[in-house]
Amino acid sequence: MKKNFFSALSFIGVVVMSGVLFITAKKEVFAYPSVFPTGVTINKPEAYQGYTMFAINKNKNTTSTISIIDMEGNELHKWEIETAATMHNYLLENGNLVSNIRSKEKCPVMGCLSAIEERDWYGNVVWKYENDHLHHPAGVMPDGGIVAIYWDTLPEDLNEKIMGGVSATEGKGNKISTDVIRIINRNKEVVWEWYPYKQLNISEWVLSPQEMRNYWPNINRVKYLSADNPFNHKESLLVSFRKVNTLAIIDMETKEVVWRWGEKDIAHQHDPHLLDNGNILVFDNGYDRVEPNKKQFSRILEINPRVNKIIWEYDGSGINSAAGFGFYSFIGGFVERLPNWNSLITESNTGRIFEVNQAGEIVWEYVNASPGVDSVFRFDPDKVNWPEKPSLPIINDKKIFAWVTTRPMLVGWLVALVLLVLKLKTTFKK
Repeated sequence: MKKNFFSALSFIGVVVMSGVLFITAKKEVFAYPSVFPTGVTINKPEAYQGYTMFAINKNKNTTSTISIIDMEGNELHKWEIETAATMHNYLLENGNLVSNIRSKEKCPVMGCLSAIEERDWYGNVVWKYENDHLHHPAGVMPDGGIVAIYWDTLPEDLNEKIMGGVSATEGKGNKISTDVIRIINRNKEVVWEWYPYKQLNISEWVLSPQEMRNYWPNINRVKYLSADNPFNHKESLLVSFRKVNTLAIIDMETKEVVWRWGEKDIAHQHDPHLLDNGNILVFDNGYDRVEPNKKQFSRILEINPRVNKIIWEYDGSGINSAAGFGFYSFIGGFVERLPNWNSLITESNTGRIFEVNQAGEIVWEYVNASPGVDSVFRFDPDKVNWPEKPSLPIINDKKIFAWVTTRPMLVGWLVALVLLVLKLKTTFKK
């Protein structure tokens, strides 16, 4: 009997190790989650209840899948864009999807786009705007217009006014690329535009020391602020200038910068938001921080723009990280302040999405099976006029297979448990 017991115990060890091997052999997960399976790994009651949308580019960035999941990670709906990858997607109140389509051609700046497309619930393109000078995410305005970022070439006589960057790294032919912000209406007409080299004192917007001088100032996000916004109660734009580590607000009427912050505080940031309380939330990527001996880590900042002070910060290095390491996404990265005042954070490079409360506790977490998560939003399903209300899919053989292959740890332990029960049953019968 004792021999049988130790035989069973040894078998348990083998089964456990087999389960671990099954998990790790499946695929490396490029993330730093609190626990290690993919899918939803944390789901506490205090998380903001809603649906989450996110996108994954596949096949070497030639196709894109945009999914809507519930709090348990069940996929409720998806759009498959088989002709191109997307950079960013927005869900409209009518259930349509607006996508920024990545360019298949090279352009002199980062984040090249070829078009902006709107699709209905069933994937049909109902509106399209094409321009080969688009780059980075375009946003949708309340009236349906589009605020977009374009690339252009800086007039050569202004080259010497560009300060900072690595010496002698201008583009071919001594060219320096620059940006233009334009607003287009649904008839595809330009109704407003803004040139940084015409409106800014160029020499005061200094490139980060490690940046090449072939591109200035690298606008990577523009958010439209309506006339009732809590910052200045005027139609404005909140703009992120990545290569000069700066956030700014532009008065649309005067085209002047009315607020500017960040040069010594943030590093290659993304995705700023003006909150209802008048503060600004941003994903501070932390890539090549200027300060000496600073580790590269990402963090979320809430800034009071009236006094230019950071009033809330989350870097993940507290109660959720025994090793002192929080999270890091050197490019991309998203943050959303939810109605319950929690923050939904996207670590784009690793494929991890997580929600933290004001105390910095993770209350919801989702780890995708592959890195490169984009277009992440959490929303109240009752505030969308769905053509068809999303619901759990009917389980068929294909979906069972997908469920099994995307939950390797759970499947591994279930297999181990079944084998253990069978072994114990056989052992104690002897």
